[in-house]
Amino acid sequence: MVSRSAWQRAKEPHARDRASFIPELITLLENSGRLVLTDGETPDCLPADYRFHLSDGHTPGMLLTEIPLEGGPVVYAADLIPGASWVHVPITMGYDRFPEQLIDEKRGLLDDLLTRQGRLFFTHDPQHALARVARDGKGRFHAAEQLPRLTALAS
Repeated sequence: MVSRSAWQRAKEPHARDRASFIPELITLLENSGRLVLTDGETPDCLPADYRFHLSDGHTPGMLLTEIPLEGGPVVYAADLIPGASWVHVPITMGYDRFPEQLIDEKRGLLDDLLTRQGRLFFTHDPQHALARVARDGKGRFHAAEQLPRLTALAS
């Protein structure tokens, strides 16, 4: 599952992104019959209550998958929020293509998840797999109820 804009970029990468793509894989994936392109809508192959958030701040067309669970949704935060430290809104990575846009996208996602008691799954955090979105007394977002492994979610 790939956003149409990310797929287009993979097929015609910018010089800065070119090393991130293996050209032979593009054709293999296109011919596999397994490629699903989306503009953010939930494809028929997924449950209707799954949701996608599109982000362009880190890399154009990045998809963040939201899975509804009892106790609040979980969002695969990808490289928008790759670890617990990045929940703090102004923290970004040097790899982010459009850091100001990323900050705006992050703030919007965190506001939304806070109101729905949502959690974030982190892709690059060696100590934390999952955390609930929270705000401190000064209004800053932070990772709360951090879990070191997803198996801890089931217990």
